[in-house]
Amino acid sequence: MDEIGGDPGAALASRGAQIWLDKGDRLLARAQAQIEARLPLPEAWRSHVFLSSRSLLLTLAALLLLLILPPLLGWTLRRTGRVEANFRGERVLQSYGVVIVAIAGLLFGLRAELFPALRAASLIWLVGILGFGALGLLDDVRGDKRIKGLGGHFQAAFQQRVLTTGFIKAVGGVGLSLGLAHHLHPNNLLLTFLGAAIIALFANAVNLLDLRPGRAGAAFLFLALILLVAPIFQSHAVLSAPPLLYLVLPALVVWNRDARATVMMGDAGSNPLGAGLGLAVAATTDWRAQIVVLGALMALHLVAERVSLTRLIENNPLLRALDRLTGSR
Repeated sequence: MDEIGGDPGAALASRGAQIWLDKGDRLLARAQAQIEARLPLPEAWRSHVFLSSRSLLLTLAALLLLLILPPLLGWTLRRTGRVEANFRGERVLQSYGVVIVAIAGLLFGLRAELFPALRAASLIWLVGILGFGALGLLDDVRGDKRIKGLGGHFQAAFQQRVLTTGFIKAVGGVGLSLGLAHHLHPNNLLLTFLGAAIIALFANAVNLLDLRPGRAGAAFLFLALILLVAPIFQSHAVLSAPPLLYLVLPALVVWNRDARATVMMGDAGSNPLGAGLGLAVAATTDWRAQIVVLGALMALHLVAERVSLTRLIENNPLLRALDRLTGSR
């Protein structure tokens, strides 16, 4: 799916599974050698292994999860009463973003098990997605919808002595972001604080957009596409961008339903999607680019604290036209 080449040292639960996967790698290598002998491939490609049994296994797991988990989790949400009125007043499934968290979490766990060389990075993403997913779900289930914006939650906590789930999510998100950024850049204090701020603000930024069908998902997919394509035009390989694929695939499934207003993604989906964008930026860009991204995120939050983003979009013809492309209105 994203890793190329076998990894004979992979630690699976069963040594027998490792043996069979290694045999699969040898079969694929022989098949590749025969293809290279018959086709005029560039020399640079001849030393590159395109497939491995482990990458094929990961791809198969992704396909199965994408087929099985969305309807299963949708049924579970309905059975547990996670149904709310959307902006039209229609009763639809809420917190459907748990599909993204479940699929991405399982894939990151399997990736860590199959590819030891990528285990540390996979676990960082796994903790980030699960952590922000849990914080988002808590706010979906227990949150007070009458309190709006970060300022409102902090005001409730410090002036009214009311501990809201929004405040818990904000504080928990900052702590989680600091931990993730520290593991990304353990020896660079500047990049640690920049990365933490970007992860936390991105998590909330995508959440701010999740007020109309498909808007947050479309914004995520657009920015994720940029982050995934950008390394192609660089002279060096960037290994940290591919993890976004594990969010893009389930995000496409959820966005398709969210855009048609048949489900609501909720904070359970928008927060981990935003955190994923922040992780990708923190892991793949230098401090100059991160300062630019941080400035843009801070500007967005300042605007959102003063005016309604939905009203701002509706009052601007260009933004309104673009917004109509993201989902049902």
